[in-house]
Amino acid sequence: MFTVESRFIGDFKLGDNINHNLKILALLYGQYTSGDETQKKLLCKPITLLLVSIIDAVLYDLHWRIRTFTNESVRNILESSIEYIRSLKKMDTLEKYIASAKTHALLGPSTDPLYADLDTLRRLRNRIHIQNTKKDFEADEINAFNTARKAIAERAVEKTLKAMAEKYARETNFVEDFVLPWEPHYA
Repeated sequence: MFTVESRFIGDFKLGDNINHNLKILALLYGQYTSGDETQKKLLCKPITLLLVSIIDAVLYDLHWRIRTFTNESVRNILESSIEYIRSLKKMDTLEKYIASAKTHALLGPSTDPLYADLDTLRRLRNRIHIQNTKKDFEADEINAFNTARKAIAERAVEKTLKAMAEKYARETNFVEDFVLPWEPHYA
């Protein structure tokens, strides 16, 4: 377990809800750690879905801050990027948040493999629909939601939260810091 500062969150209730989901994840990770191989495979889907949902919430919050925090604004973002994001009529899907983050290098250079991982995870999260009408990933969910993709989701959450904390911290913090229930992948 390790902690990432939450000072970058603009919507405090959203931050509380992220923490709520991290507590659910802590319970799931407890089960995962003590489970046998079959139990671990079964837990990969709910763990991965929650991890990707946290990324979605964080990117939503950043874009919401850019659009609505006109007095405080958001540091470390080019003014042209702020103007462009504010000019958009509707941005309400993870796919659009990821594309915007990549275009404007919001989480790091646009060449960072994180953006490809985020897009893969977005598609995987859409597998919450058991029928898999888009035929994404393996047909059997036990294979689509696996330990390797769970690890990709962990790394993506970790890298996203750390980038946010480093680049977009606010002066005040009204949200409990984020406790991630796995050992860090990055120093």
